[in-house]
Amino acid sequence: MTTADPRLPRPATILDVARVAGVSRQTVTRSLNGLPDVSAATRERVVQAARDLNYRPNRAAQGLVKGRQVTVGLVLDDLRNPYYPEVASEFSRAATARGWGVLLCDLGHDASVARESLASLVPRVDVLVSLMPLGDLRDQVSGVPTVEVDTDPDGGAQGVIEIETRTAVRSALDHLRAAGRSRVAMIDSGVEGSGRALAYREYLADHDMAWSTASEVRVEQTHADGVRAVAELLRAYPDADALLAFNDVLAIGALKGLARLGVAVPDDVAVVGMDGLDLGSLVTPELTTLSIDKAELARVAVEVVAEMLAGAEPPRRRVARTLLLRESA
Repeated sequence: MTTADPRLPRPATILDVARVAGVSRQTVTRSLNGLPDVSAATRERVVQAARDLNYRPNRAAQGLVKGRQVTVGLVLDDLRNPYYPEVASEFSRAATARGWGVLLCDLGHDASVARESLASLVPRVDVLVSLMPLGDLRDQVSGVPTVEVDTDPDGGAQGVIEIETRTAVRSALDHLRAAGRSRVAMIDSGVEGSGRALAYREYLADHDMAWSTASEVRVEQTHADGVRAVAELLRAYPDADALLAFNDVLAIGALKGLARLGVAVPDDVAVVGMDGLDLGSLVTPELTTLSIDKAELARVAVEVVAEMLAGAEPPRRRVARTLLLRESA
């Protein structure tokens, strides 16, 4: 079961206000929304309790009472990475089908700018959906219901949509091993030993396949870094006959780097990416990848948001990756 981050205070809820004021939840709603049939004394007691608890009314609940549109803040890491526009497009369609508005927030790579962006976004939305783990930025959004995608389910987030990794990585490596590949290298990204890299190492150990620090490299998530990484890998690990990349962006960069080096794909080195970007079908050879169904991810995210807006406990969901076989492996 997911536990809350002990460093972050739990925001007050409407039930807390009702308990302190000694009234029902419905009376709190009517008092804070200026609705009739509440005495002046009761309204004043509720408002004071809300002020003492630093209670921030749920904008979505107010919207349902007053007939106002629900607004979702969609937070992402970098619009230059095509994964985020693909998911954002599907989410926008799914949210629009419910009559919701969507505000996009690109955090970029500067931590101070990210904090300013979130601080500006939070008062304007009813709920946040982050397509990335918020980590140390969670304190910026503690007053609004939040769903995090592709995050550690035990990392202290509220609503969580986990994108399955371990089983998917093992399916890709099963495919490579069945094709006779025994020296698989990896281009990783992010913190030391990402979940994807840990699944890769675990599989190699389970099947007595070669691994060393020379068979992994960690870089930023750009095409240029994919080009650079594959050259670095082949210098350190020239016998590699397959490559697993952290995502499709790096895998496509690796395809370009291998072509520059005169290495044939898949004859000399097979390449597998992750995410299932549309771009992977436009390169030569077409990229084999662990694909995420973006429409399904968006559908699940919208369902989780709806549940949270209805007052449910923050849900936990999981979305699978599937091995999409193309020409590169």
